[in-house]
Amino acid sequence: MSVNFRKISVEGTPEDIGFQTGTLLKDEIHHNSEFYIAYILEKISPQQLSKAVLHIKSLLAKFCPHLLLEIEHMASAAKIKSEYLFAMNARTELLLSPNYNECTAIAFPKKGISAQNWDWSSKLEDNSVVIEITKPNGLKIIQLTEAGVCGKIGMNNYGIGITLNILRTLDRNLKGVPVHIIMRCILECQTFTEVISSVKSYTKGTSSNLIILNSDSSINVEYGGQAWKLFNIESDFYVHTNHFIHIEGVSVDENAMENSLHRYNRSLVQLRENEQSIVTMKKILSDTQGEHPILSKYVPYLDNNMGETGTLATIVMDLNNGFFEVRKGNPNSKHFDINQYSKYQVID
Repeated sequence: MSVNFRKISVEGTPEDIGFQTGTLLKDEIHHNSEFYIAYILEKISPQQLSKAVLHIKSLLAKFCPHLLLEIEHMASAAKIKSEYLFAMNARTELLLSPNYNECTAIAFPKKGISAQNWDWSSKLEDNSVVIEITKPNGLKIIQLTEAGVCGKIGMNNYGIGITLNILRTLDRNLKGVPVHIIMRCILECQTFTEVISSVKSYTKGTSSNLIILNSDSSINVEYGGQAWKLFNIESDFYVHTNHFIHIEGVSVDENAMENSLHRYNRSLVQLRENEQSIVTMKKILSDTQGEHPILSKYVPYLDNNMGETGTLATIVMDLNNGFFEVRKGNPNSKHFDINQYSKYQVID
């Protein structure tokens, strides 16, 4: 286990990007597939999985056919069933649990700073990677994601950044464009006008929250099954955890809200007491105080397949200056260092 996440660089056409990713990350993709597919097949039958994948592929063919090609070529290069990779890219929609506590995301819109803790299974820590993608049109993306998943937390060389919080709803009609696919498509936008247009165009049916910003504009998008809401952020700071703030009337498990509300309120207290800076971001996302800490140690999860869950990574993005920083793990991860951030720069 390394103190830093592995980083790879890929470029070219969708076929090139898929082939290079599958070749470079073959082992990590197989490890993630073993984890996710076994977990998914505890929830649904193989026949249901195949049916779900056909639906996912139809959505990609309509909204982002280049990612359909990328995933197929990634699967071929990694020598894995393409059905498994399509399922992994929709794992949020296929696996959504009402009980898991995760992710605190914060933005300083007027400073062009965005950050979050990504909380998930410890089994994914060594199979998550920083991927730099360069497209023929000059677009460059840098993101932290699970090997095999096309989109996640990241930024591009046009200064657009995105963070993710999973939102728990009891509505299981989650058959829209998978949120990780939405995130990748947003990171391929060059203007905020494109971002807004993209968000509005997707078939709804996921349950997640996205904070999207550049130096001039910032929005929060909540998805709650078929309900969704786009909220313009106008305050100096903004925070989101894992409960609904803007959509009303979503069916949720009230017993699962304590952790999310604690992290949300704890973050707000610190945001009001500190200046808006990267130092403040790192300080808040390193907070280990209380019963529901923002930076969480790995603890056993209710579901044995998940193993232990906690903060897997901390990501800080300076969109104005093109810097992307990532810290791996949490205080009971091996080799964790509170001040150890890998630093990358997105160059125009």
